[in-house]
Amino acid sequence: MLSILSLIRSQYTGSARALRRTQTLTTAGILLAIQMVLSSYGVIEVSDSLKISLAHLALAPTAMLYGPVVAGIQGGLSDLLGFLIKPSGPYFPGFTLSAILGGVIYGTMLYKTQRRLWQIVAARLIIVVFVNILLNTVFLTMLYGPSRLATLPLRAMKNFMQLPVDCMLLMSVCKMVQRVPAAASAR
Repeated sequence: MLSILSLIRSQYTGSARALRRTQTLTTAGILLAIQMVLSSYGVIEVSDSLKISLAHLALAPTAMLYGPVVAGIQGGLSDLLGFLIKPSGPYFPGFTLSAILGGVIYGTMLYKTQRRLWQIVAARLIIVVFVNILLNTVFLTMLYGPSRLATLPLRAMKNFMQLPVDCMLLMSVCKMVQRVPAAASAR
């Protein structure tokens, strides 16, 4: 148990230290731009509270490369910038918190690890259950009233149906990103 806590602590300190490097900031900035494009154009709106998005495919590489701190910042910035560029309702800080948590969860599960399929599935499952289904439903209920609680079964069904596709896409992205640092250091 102590070794797991020291591993997590080293992940967070290493991720925070990565913020000092120009390469981290430029790569995270590029991935943030890709995430913004995916969140604007890679979204299928079923209803105003039910959306299918591919934006997480740009957040996971940041988490893999630079850890939970950088990915959390990118997640928060993507929500804020997304609201400024293309608002879809009133601003609510809870959704920014959800975006930050998504980055932190990906970073904790995927940074400095082998990135096996079970880790990707576990990270995505934690985000789907605790952030997308539970936390975001609470935020929608706070924002629009208790009638939004009725969308919980539909939101859960959508998220669980999308989970296998998300995991396969994330596995492909992870394999591609794993090759990038090796290719860059070979030069």
